Amino acid sequence: MTSNMAPTITFGPTLALSDEMIHIRLTGFAPGQRATLRAEMRDDAGRRWRSWADFTVRGPAGVVYVDMEEPLAGSYSGVDGMAWLWSMEPDPDDGPPATFARTTTNPLRVTFSAEVEGLRITATHTYLAMAPGVRQVEVRERGLVGTLFLPPGEGPHPGVIVLGGSSGGARDPLAALLASHGYAALALVYFGAEGLPPKLASIPLEYFETALDWMAAHDAVLGERCALIGFSRGAELALLLGATFKRVAAVVAYAPSSVLWGAVGESGPAWTNHGEPLPVAPDRVPPELDAEISAHEPLSVAPWYRYNLEDEVALEPAIIPVERMLGPVLLISGEDDQMWPSTLMAQRIMRRLAAHNFQWPYHHFSNPDAGHLIGPPWRPTTVNARRHPTVGVTFAYGGTPSGMAHADRASWAETRLFLRHALRSDE
Repeated sequence: MTSNMAPTITFGPTLALSDEMIHIRLTGFAPGQRATLRAEMRDDAGRRWRSWADFTVRGPAGVVYVDMEEPLAGSYSGVDGMAWLWSMEPDPDDGPPATFARTTTNPLRVTFSAEVEGLRITATHTYLAMAPGVRQVEVRERGLVGTLFLPPGEGPHPGVIVLGGSSGGARDPLAALLASHGYAALALVYFGAEGLPPKLASIPLEYFETALDWMAAHDAVLGERCALIGFSRGAELALLLGATFKRVAAVVAYAPSSVLWGAVGESGPAWTNHGEPLPVAPDRVPPELDAEISAHEPLSVAPWYRYNLEDEVALEPAIIPVERMLGPVLLISGEDDQMWPSTLMAQRIMRRLAAHNFQWPYHHFSNPDAGHLIGPPWRPTTVNARRHPTVGVTFAYGGTPSGMAHADRASWAETRLFLRHALRSDE
């Protein structure tokens, strides 16, 4: 029996935000046929990413429900309706492998094709970085550099500041996504831009105090306190700021640190306060461990950090006094973090908060089979190494593709729930 319907690829929803799941259905093919579904898109660096999966067409309508069936073969296995995206691999013709580049708020357009016995049909789906009506405002005042994303409507809206890590730049896509969910979100740059320090070195905390004051005074921002979301060195920074400034209402720390580390790309402190350098963790490693770490690229430097975390007496001046924070804390880590031992450091933060009878909610969301680069869904997760733009070394970040995809999805759900409760309480 063959279907009387024309072969089609349908999506639900037809237009989606970048953190939404979509449901893909193939219809109109002959039952029992083998259908190949292919997906392709380009990231913000112009690199092509591709995935594929073979399915058996079922039923008199000739249907494949992609999110309900395990492929016969393909770039992933198991039943997973979004694996067509996270299992995408970079096209080798576009150069050496690199992690998925997402730096703009441009829509992502995915081209799908379904092939069955010589018949090929195509369809395009668009992922939006931000919801219709979100406003984007460049911030270049009081020495600040960043972009403020505002939800539709007059507001005011709960405020969030987003802090990237040692790679620099702004997390515009995340701030735009937060604005799509009702937050006034500032993607703040703090080095590597005109008027700012060239590297993550001797960054004054007063800069962030200015940003917090600026957000508190903005008509579109609700209240005088806002949340911080930081990643890696930005997570270290977010915890430090929370322990320093009363305007910080809550902290979400992805791949956090329990201590302050030194500058990136040069010697000295990463942070200063009123012109004084803040203490940093020891920077030492035995020759045999250094040789082991440096033997091949990509480098897994987690053993270096772990070694320097052993002497707790030497670490004491550099420990972040997280117990001083005046709001709830969410820590997110990957148990296979190859950049630094974020799970270990998150555990130490939790113990310190407990020892000081911390009065606010605090939670550590640990993810097995995940590495350093946990973030919002959805994105390809098949490449877990990249060349660091400041240091010029290729680092390993850890995690399996499926483990990272699960961590992205689950941790984002945790983050949204956390912000909803934390900022509602602050209001």
